[in-house]
Amino acid sequence: MIKTSPICSSVIVSLMGLMLLISGGCEEKIEVAEPKKEIKIDLTGPQPKVVVEEPLHEFGNMEVGETLKHDFVIRNDGEGPLTLIKDRSTCKCTMADFEEREVPPGESTTITLEWIGKAEDPNFSQAAYIKTNDNTAKEIALTVAGRVDKTFEITPAGIWNLGELNRDKPTSFSGKITSRVLEDFEFKEAESSNPLVSVNVIPMTPEQLKEDDVKAGYLIEGEVKPNNEIGEFEASVTLKGKAKGEEQNGYFTINGFYSGPIQIVGPAGWKATEMLLVMGRFEKEAGKSFNLSMFLRDNENGPVEVLDVKADPDFFTFDMTKDENFKAENRERYKMKIAVKPDAPPLNFDRDNPARIEVTTNNPLIGKMNFKIHILSY
Repeated sequence: MIKTSPICSSVIVSLMGLMLLISGGCEEKIEVAEPKKEIKIDLTGPQPKVVVEEPLHEFGNMEVGETLKHDFVIRNDGEGPLTLIKDRSTCKCTMADFEEREVPPGESTTITLEWIGKAEDPNFSQAAYIKTNDNTAKEIALTVAGRVDKTFEITPAGIWNLGELNRDKPTSFSGKITSRVLEDFEFKEAESSNPLVSVNVIPMTPEQLKEDDVKAGYLIEGEVKPNNEIGEFEASVTLKGKAKGEEQNGYFTINGFYSGPIQIVGPAGWKATEMLLVMGRFEKEAGKSFNLSMFLRDNENGPVEVLDVKADPDFFTFDMTKDENFKAENRERYKMKIAVKPDAPPLNFDRDNPARIEVTTNNPLIGKMNFKIHILSY
């Protein structure tokens, strides 16, 4: 009977006459399939004594997808022959070229374990078990332990959120690209999808590598130049380098937003820091519109005029007029209206694929405004 785990998708193969369970995507330990050969222990004659010189092998770091091997030495310090029979192992660990072996008194044998690091795991540990005819140690475990890491690690992890970006001076950011598994690699170039972003990569010092407990690494230092656009800013950065004699790339994304001297407020569904309007669900025949208010301070450039509107898709309209009835010192109010035409086809735009409106003005304090829209019409 073969024992399996419900969370592993597996196939059964024959390896040297023994049925093994080979697992794909295994996330918990799995026993080797039966049948298992039993050992008869005879207590009437000279007895064996099993000694494992190194039952735990700590390999340090390995790379995701890498396969490692280690030879375990098993010695017989008893007076009778020592019988070893392959029993079971975890799903990422195999005993190569071993089924059953007899070790004479005073001699030793070597058993090779092979394992693969299938996924990142800071506490990787796998074991293989062997039955013996030593009555004091009927089963022994050979264990390998260490850490499985990606080839490279870029920190901070995920998107680098810079928050509000400066409009009058550069906004700086920094991070690292490191490796716990490679002794040497190089990253000398960086490319950005946005010309406002510049990035330098600087080799880490031995002291910095020791502090981060990595084998090799670079500091990432960059900046976003000032800009007069209003709205969310995003750029992807590609780090170009070499490792293992091959070209290697690292990637990260930065985002932030330009607010400038304006404040845009609106009803539920408006997220000012993201310049995002969530219009929700509605029937396309009815169309839909949202009213926003833009407050502009310290404007010495005359009334704000819209020079150009680019909507993607072009079923959106944008209008803006100054509120002449609004009176406040050093502040102006402008009424905005974003609408979907009643004759527009069904629309479906979400976070991964928002609709966009780019508004260009004549005012240097504002420049461009970039709106994102989530919408579902049917």
